[in-house]
Parts: sequence; C-alpha cells; structure tokens
Amino acid sequence: MKKVIVIGAGITGLSAAWKLSECGHKAIVIESEGQIGGLAKSVIIDDYILDIGPHSFFSEDKEVYDKIVGLFKEEKSELPFSKRTVKMYFKGKYVDYPLSVKSILFQTGILSPILSTLSFIKSYIKTSLNSFKKKNDIDEKNLTIEEWAINNFGKYLFLNFFKPYTEQFWKLKTSELSHKVIPSSKKLDFAKTLKHLLVKKYLEISKREPGKLSLVERESLPSYYPKKGFGEIAKRIGREVLKNNGEILTNCKAQEIRIGEKSLEIITNKQNFICDYVISTIPLNNLIKKFNPKPPDLVLKCSQELKYLSLVLLYIITKKEDVLNCQYCYFIDRPYNRISEMNNFSRETSPKSENLLSVEISCHYKDETWNLSDQEIYERCIKSIERDELLKKSDVVNFKILRFPSVYPIYKKNYDDNLKEVNKFLDKSKNFYSIGRQGQFYYGDIDQMARFGFDTADKIDINN
Repeated sequence: MKKVIVIGAGITGLSAAWKLSECGHKAIVIESEGQIGGLAKSVIIDDYILDIGPHSFFSEDKEVYDKIVGLFKEEKSELPFSKRTVKMYFKGKYVDYPLSVKSILFQTGILSPILSTLSFIKSYIKTSLNSFKKKNDIDEKNLTIEEWAINNFGKYLFLNFFKPYTEQFWKLKTSELSHKVIPSSKKLDFAKTLKHLLVKKYLEISKREPGKLSLVERESLPSYYPKKGFGEIAKRIGREVLKNNGEILTNCKAQEIRIGEKSLEIITNKQNFICDYVISTIPLNNLIKKFNPKPPDLVLKCSQELKYLSLVLLYIITKKEDVLNCQYCYFIDRPYNRISEMNNFSRETSPKSENLLSVEISCHYKDETWNLSDQEIYERCIKSIERDELLKKSDVVNFKILRFPSVYPIYKKNYDDNLKEVNKFLDKSKNFYSIGRQGQFYYGDIDQMARFGFDTADKIDINN
C-alpha cells in the first residue's frame, strides 16, 4: 500500500483518489477551499443551487461513463437524461451551436449562407492546392485561431463569428491565440460536418453505448444532469473515497512541496504530510512556486507565462419560468459570453415558481471587469438582457455573484514552449504527477478529467 497526497478536490483529483482507494492505497485529498468539487461543484446560497457553468455529464469512455452513472445506481431518478440544447445568438438570429452546415445554411437568413459558402469554397480550394503542391509552410500545430478558422470555415465566418466571439471571450486578439483555445469537442471541420450531416443520422447516435466516437459524434452523445446540481457528482465520488478509507481535508492549503530522494513532504496550513506519491491538480503557475528546492529561474519564468482566464458568474433569480428556448445560449457583442437557464437542467436548482439564469462573464484576474462591484456587474448585464427582450428588470427578484480566478487555460500562440519547459522539470520527479485542466493546462470536458485521474491512479498501482 502506498500513501498518496492529492492536491485539489476537483473531478480530476477526486477521481484519482477514488481509483487509488479502490486499489487499496491510502489516498489523502487536500482542498484549499471549504467545499470539494473544484470547478464542478455546486454552491448553495439560500435556497439556490449555483453551478459554475453549468456542466452536463456525457462520455464515450465506457469505464468513466459506467462509474459516474453507477454512483446513482440506487437512485437512478437523481441523474436523469438531459438533452443538450445549445444556441448562439448570431446576427440577430438563434442558430444551433456548435456551428454546423445545418445552422449556417438554414438558420442565418439568405445572405449569410451564400457568403459563408463562397468564402468556405475559396478557402478550401486554396488550402487544398497548397497542400497538393506541398507549399503550405504553416505548421498546423502552431496555427493561430485566425489561421485555423479561415482555413476551415473561410474569411466571412472568421470575421463575423470566430473573431468577435473569440476576442470577446478571451480578451485577446485572435492573432495572439493558438487554435487550441477551441475545445476539441467544439472544433468541427466544415467539410467533415457536411459529410456527417448528409451520411449519418444524428438521432441514431443517442442510442449507442458510450465508446469511441469522432469529435462530431461526441457532440451528440446522451448527457445527464443531477437533479440537485452538478456538484452532486463530486459529493458522491467523495463519499466513495471516504468509504474506501481515504481522507478529504478541506480548508487545507498546500504551501510547500519538498522533494526528497525516497519520499515527498507536503507542508500545509494544517499539518505536514510525508508520502510516496503526490498528484497535483492546481494551476501550474501556482504549483511551481511551491517547490523546494526552488526550480530553475527559466522554469519559474515559463510557469508564470502559463495564464488562466477568470470567470465572474452573475446568477439572476426571476419569476419568469421560461426564458431561453434551450439550456444555454452563446452571445456575441454582449458583456457576457453565455447564459444558461437552470430550469432547463433541473427545476430543483431554485424554489418552485422561480427560475435561475447563470450569466457568464470572462475576464482576466484583477482587471477592470473583475474589480467591478456586484451591483455594477448586474447593471452592465441587465441592460443587454432587457434589450434582447429576454427579461425585464421588473422580472428580477434578486441576483448573486461568484468569482473564480483560474478557470480556462489561455492557449497563447506558442504557449507550448513554456508548457514543455515546465513539464520537463516536473518529469524529473518520478513520484509526482500534475494532471487535469489546471495541472496539465488542458481545456477538456468533465469525463476527460475523470479519465486523467483514473489513468494516473493506474500508473501508481502498476508501479507497486
């Protein structure tokens, strides 16, 4: 039996501890906040369940799917099927999202599909000729979002969709961002999407067992949402860890990581731990500063170049029970990027006869938006919400605000150089793992985070 300290009680850390504890190892999870779940937790304020997102659970990974769904096997009604309905408010119309051939050709009016198609054909021919002549000097791995979008969708959609939305969300120019800022599950090649739309039936996909699917098909996987908020998944994983003789310590912050020849020591604000392995899931720019001996200056410098986008969440409580004709909707040219209607996930997230809108505002830590007062954030958003005729100010009962400093890894162009330098340093310690969205600087979905946790636990178990 090995003793493993897991830093961070998000889905990745909890999944690792869950698997380790099942294999008979001693897993101790330390969490700096007072609640487990990380970015997948649900915060309860008064009678409201506030998700950070919200999320939904779906996966083509059978082991992850079976284990997560299995947490609810005695109470299947607590994890109901939740059909994902996503829209984007694009040029005054609600279109399906992610952007597909169907949404472009049939939902954007007359002019947009013509211009989109002509632009795409021009770009497609140019890209194909360059590829055929082997004169394409662009390294696909280092494409900016601007280069990737034009190559795959054409200049019209880049200028009218990708550029405004991406720059609104990331608060950086598209020429400064790697194409990897678009999650792989959203990155749909226009031509492949067309083939998929014409050849395969979307409705058939929802009937399949989770397994290996293409990125396009992954978007159509059946999804689930716990009645009592997405954080219920983290809570139940936590119970499994404790049931298997693991430990979870909240309000316990890792302050220093001491690397020894045969063991590691974690210094926290509560107690010190000597262990055989450490799994960290915290942001890399925070992690590297905790090492003793101190890492080389180059590693420290590179770690500080790996930055994360912050998120301010405005939760609007309203008596209006039906606001959006979908679970969530993306917006361009608004103070916010996305609005989710919680009644369309679960009616138990707010009291009866009420509804909860989750309004997401991205920003950089301690910038002008981050430093706005709660009232200023509300006033800034409600103006646009009223203008779009979603709600009237008189429909609002109350509002809540939550702030999260490190949410999305920012993939700046050539960010990979900094990440490689940091990983090279971390790889020198064979008993230390940095994993998950924050720990791997990887923008992925919940099931992928659970997979990282399971795989790391398996590596430790196999070595022992």
